[in-house]
Amino acid sequence: MLLKKILGISFCLAGFFTAVALACPPISIGDVTLTGHRWIRPSKGPNTAAYLTMTNQGGVPDKLIKVECDYAETVELHNNIEEGGIIKMRPVPAIDIGKDSVELKPGGLHIMLMGLKESFQGKEKIPMTLVFDKAGRVTVNFSVKEPAKP
Repeated sequence: MLLKKILGISFCLAGFFTAVALACPPISIGDVTLTGHRWIRPSKGPNTAAYLTMTNQGGVPDKLIKVECDYAETVELHNNIEEGGIIKMRPVPAIDIGKDSVELKPGGLHIMLMGLKESFQGKEKIPMTLVFDKAGRVTVNFSVKEPAKP
């Protein structure tokens, strides 16, 4: 019985430390902190999307105003909206980061990379530069991965 408990605890700890090792460490620039996973879908065509979570640690709102990526001809900030019962992607001029965290995720706000210069198939990381109105610029790596299955 004791051996089962020890093995159970060992497996739980191994899973926990594996998850911690795979998580992206937080990156701070000014009052903005990038937390959680920063990931990008592997490309199977000319376009793809990237996701992350941003948190404003300060008292003054900021906004993500631009993203740069050498692998794409065009990078836009997008949101999915419903029009007449149909979900459509639309560019947005900026993504506001108030007091709460803002999660860029499938089906919502995201970074859209268009006119890819090469496939992301087989790549592990893609560098992108995020430009904030107040916090400034930061270059971070996005892990290339398929979205999690529901």
